[in-house]
Amino acid sequence: MKRRRHSRIQTGRDTVVKTADPERMRVEVEKTRRALEIGRQSGLFRVPEVLDYDEKEGVVVLERIRGLRPVRNGLLARGRTALELAARSARALAAIHRDLRLPEDMRVNLPPELAAPGARVFLHGDFNGANVCRSETEPGLVILDWQMTSRHGGRATCGTRFFDVVWFLNYLLWTPGWRHLVGDPVAPVARVFLATYFHETAAGDEAELGPYAQRFFEHKQARRRELATWWQRPWLPRCQVITRRFLEGLVRKASA
Repeated sequence: MKRRRHSRIQTGRDTVVKTADPERMRVEVEKTRRALEIGRQSGLFRVPEVLDYDEKEGVVVLERIRGLRPVRNGLLARGRTALELAARSARALAAIHRDLRLPEDMRVNLPPELAAPGARVFLHGDFNGANVCRSETEPGLVILDWQMTSRHGGRATCGTRFFDVVWFLNYLLWTPGWRHLVGDPVAPVARVFLATYFHETAAGDEAELGPYAQRFFEHKQARRRELATWWQRPWLPRCQVITRRFLEGLVRKASA
């Protein structure tokens, strides 16, 4: 089953033109503009600047930041660089959750299967190792694509902060590579990412992450094989093992 894309992207020499449903694009542009200021004020990340925007047509022209490399491969490479990337990604996400605000008419809650009790924040919505990037020409992270993932409707803007946290780790757990076969490349990255994020936010609800993550992965499990590409399917059993260990670790930590 092919996933239907909800936007079109054209890349030029100095710009990126993105077209989507006008209402979704209205929200994404507002999030992008506000995130740009959060990144500037915190010094933790960059966001492409909005250069032009046609609200009626749902078309935005964004600054093209050259030399971007998604952090995913760096996170799975092990060693000091991987752990530093995990910590930097966590600090960036903590700043987003702390400072991002949207107008009331843009507040759309997560669907019930992804919701959780407790405090709600405005979300990035697709915070993963493809949208969090490094630049080859300057220090710091670059964070792209401020629209809710199409896998969960593409519209939610608000909900439990655990969604963005688990979505980031989900991308590492279920986008397999050869390193998944020879060990567990996710565990050390997950430990640093979570420890840094919770240190930065200090909300005192860390124990709730384990139950949420279990429910999240149970919900996702049913469609793993259906959504996987042909080359990913042989890797799914190994990804299941790594995910199970990850969840067991969260449960042990919560009950300690």
